[in-house]
Amino acid sequence: MMKTDERARISQADLDALYGQHVLFLRRKGGKRIALNMKRAERLDFSSKFLMAADMTGALLDGSTFTRANLSEANLFGASLINCDLRYATLRKTDLRGARLRSANLSEAVLDFADFREGTLLNKSRGALVNAYADDGRSLMEKAMFRNVQAKGAKFSRSIAAGTDLTNANFENARMNGADFVGSTLKKVNFTGANLSNCNFCGANLQGAILAGAILDGAQFQDADLTTTVVGREALSKADVRNARLPRGLESLEQSIQDIIRAHSQWVLSLGASGAQANLSAVDLRDVDLSGTDFSAANFQTAMLFDSRLMDCCFTMADLSSCNAMGADLTDADCRGTNFKGAMLQRIRLPDADCSPMKIRAGLNSIDWPTNFSDADLTDADLRAGNFQGATFAQALLRAADLRGADLRNAVLVDADLTDADLREADLTGADLRGAIGLKRQGR
Repeated sequence: MMKTDERARISQADLDALYGQHVLFLRRKGGKRIALNMKRAERLDFSSKFLMAADMTGALLDGSTFTRANLSEANLFGASLINCDLRYATLRKTDLRGARLRSANLSEAVLDFADFREGTLLNKSRGALVNAYADDGRSLMEKAMFRNVQAKGAKFSRSIAAGTDLTNANFENARMNGADFVGSTLKKVNFTGANLSNCNFCGANLQGAILAGAILDGAQFQDADLTTTVVGREALSKADVRNARLPRGLESLEQSIQDIIRAHSQWVLSLGASGAQANLSAVDLRDVDLSGTDFSAANFQTAMLFDSRLMDCCFTMADLSSCNAMGADLTDADCRGTNFKGAMLQRIRLPDADCSPMKIRAGLNSIDWPTNFSDADLTDADLRAGNFQGATFAQALLRAADLRGADLRNAVLVDADLTDADLREADLTGADLRGAIGLKRQGR
């Protein structure tokens, strides 16, 4: 590493004084742009500061806190941000080429059009320009956290480190060609239109990821989990998918879907005496129209139901855990006792659906079996006027969900995220809201 003792050290008091001048500069009232280039500023508090256009080229910022700071268009070329807290920070159009981000936490940050490509910081030594660091100059991101980041149009080419957590990140139209995603967690990542050519996804978890329109030429997906990934077959044909887990197409089934439905209907009507229970786990059923079908107790685990039409279907006691039903239409569906645990249900339509408990006879008595949405992602879901009495939404994402007029009596919403959810005229009587976030009491 660079000889850090050669750089001037900045204290918190120094930073606060410089920041005062920077605010005046931003307001065009004189002042001076903050300049920490080639300075030592470890373990300082930059949280919530307006640092737009700041110059921090080559600064040593390890262990500093930048939560909710605005670093848009700042220059962090070659900066060391190891162990920094950048949660909820804004780094729009920020230059982070060659930045060291080992163990940095960028969860919930806005990184639109930021530049994370490799870069080499040069330093004068005995009259010559040499690499200021001992490594190869790439952005070092080992153990960095990128959960829920917004990074549209960002440039990450060859800079992502293996094993990175990118859950729920949005990399729409990003340039990531040649990035190393080996063993990374890429659940529910949006790669729509991204350049992923020659990327290495070996062993990565891509459940619920969206790769629609992505460039996959030369990408490697050996041993990757693509069972609920939205990706075109033509694009995949240009990639290496040996030993990858892929959803089964309808052509791979031993029977036609119509024959499976007929056998399942017979199984339901005969209470299991004849016919056969439908097993459509890990089957690709995207864009199909199965409206009005009785799928009671059917198995749809990890099935691909993306944009499917399932209006008036009966899913009582069916298993849809970890399926991808993004954009599916289940208007008026009967989902009593259905298991949606861990399912990808963004933009799903469930208006007027019955998701109340299923009554199961146990001898002379009966028990209520609730519908289970725990750990499911219902972002932007249409749940208007649905019956969700007693349903479990523990740790579910209900961001911007439309719950107007929904019956949520006695529902379990422990640790659920209701940020921007519309709860007008929803009935929350008896609901368990412990740990729920984003809940706003809205006028009726």
